[in-house]
Amino acid sequence: MDNILPEEAPVLFLINGGMGLTKPPKVEQWDGLIEICLMDNDISKLPISPSCPKLQKLFLGRNYKLRIIPPPFFDHMPALQVLNLSRTSIKSLPESLFKLFNLRRLFLNHCALITTLSPKIGELEQLEVLDLEGTEIMYLPKEVGKLTNLTCLEVSFFEPASRRTLEQSHEIIPCGTISALSLLEELNIDVRSDDNLWNASAGEVASEICRLQRLHTLKFHFPRVELLSYFNWDGEKMSPSLSYFRFTVGHLVERIISQLSCDAELELERYDRYLKYVNGEDIPGEIKKVLRHSTAFFLDRHWTISKLSDFGYRNMQQLKCLVAGECNNLQAIIDGDQIESPSSDATVGLVSLEYMHIYCMKNLRSIWEGAVNNSSFYSLKYLTFSTCPELTTIFTPGLLANFSNLEELIIDSCPKITSLVSCYRCDDKITFILPALKRISLHFLPKLASISNGWLISPRLELMSFQYCKNLKSLPISKAFNENLRKIEGEHSWWQELKWEDTHQDSWDDIFVPID
Repeated sequence: MDNILPEEAPVLFLINGGMGLTKPPKVEQWDGLIEICLMDNDISKLPISPSCPKLQKLFLGRNYKLRIIPPPFFDHMPALQVLNLSRTSIKSLPESLFKLFNLRRLFLNHCALITTLSPKIGELEQLEVLDLEGTEIMYLPKEVGKLTNLTCLEVSFFEPASRRTLEQSHEIIPCGTISALSLLEELNIDVRSDDNLWNASAGEVASEICRLQRLHTLKFHFPRVELLSYFNWDGEKMSPSLSYFRFTVGHLVERIISQLSCDAELELERYDRYLKYVNGEDIPGEIKKVLRHSTAFFLDRHWTISKLSDFGYRNMQQLKCLVAGECNNLQAIIDGDQIESPSSDATVGLVSLEYMHIYCMKNLRSIWEGAVNNSSFYSLKYLTFSTCPELTTIFTPGLLANFSNLEELIIDSCPKITSLVSCYRCDDKITFILPALKRISLHFLPKLASISNGWLISPRLELMSFQYCKNLKSLPISKAFNENLRKIEGEHSWWQELKWEDTHQDSWDDIFVPID
């Protein structure tokens, strides 16, 4: 009996991502495929009109050298459902793309050279995802309102200076466009600078958003606080019911240099419900209502607030991340006298807060004023104070117990601080402080003479970093106590001048790393 060889299985996928290709595969290789991935390559040219009758998914993203798509490129891709052109250098979309009547997902995010979107986009009626984030389009065509199957729309707007001299014949988002997209679940609208057209349109867009019953994710810039009133923030539930939001409220001003550290910016982005309040005055009731539902809060350049607790403890109970900067009238973080009594129905203080970053506070003098309770900051793990020229004290003895879960402490450019703890050790029952601390960084503190005023620091300590702390002559560490300490950073000359009580300098030399 003759041997019968099995037929070779047809190739359905072509996955050549990240291979450094400068040319696409030969056109005959495209035929019969259902998925092609050529992402993360150096491809600059595509075949004119490949025959791909079965192709459903095409990934061309992150080919930064790709500038032009041939006009008939999509003519023979009738089954295409997913198209990724993100992070390419294309300036426009070919006419053949608008004949992809089965297209479900179109990714153009970070195609920074695209400035207009053709009205023919409305012909892609099956589209469910349209990602225009990071493009330079100036407005959405009204035909986007025909995309009634959209569940996700992401868009960025950019207003060049020259735009103001042009005749304004378009609304940034035409009236009725958003409300027509009744199936929307995710809507992200990014406005990078103070856009006059957006300021004029935001109210109408906000009112239309409120009609979207399926919406659960929203990124939005409210140029005026009163626009928040379109939403229902009262009680435990929001309307629309949002499980994820990124809200910027206030008058945006483009800055050449941001004082906010990259670490803090990344931390804010980790949270599902993030409120940024910028260039504010007073404390509007609508801000308090949104804050009650937020897990991350960025207070950027508030002009009148003197204490962060003025926002109300009831409204900050869910906060896990707090970042505040450039609030020139701020003098303290917490006013203990404002805290409701334990008998009230409000949980006391900032009980959920895990991350706090305070920077560029011209008049900040202390963390806490008034009566101390034992619940605020109890969950705090990461604490940073940077560029606070009037700050003199971080911890008082009565406040230390509140920071028993603190894992990382960073103090930078606070020239008046002489000690992290305000008075010398007076309780012999307590031998060490900050029991969970693992990392401490003290930089540019020229008057710092003592870290803890007699107490040892955490047995869990792993890293100590110092820079320009020229008056600091001793460290509160012990070989027997700080067995987990793995690294001490600082200037070599400073290290040589340190004084040691219970041990010798050379016993720590193996973990010292000079930074100069």
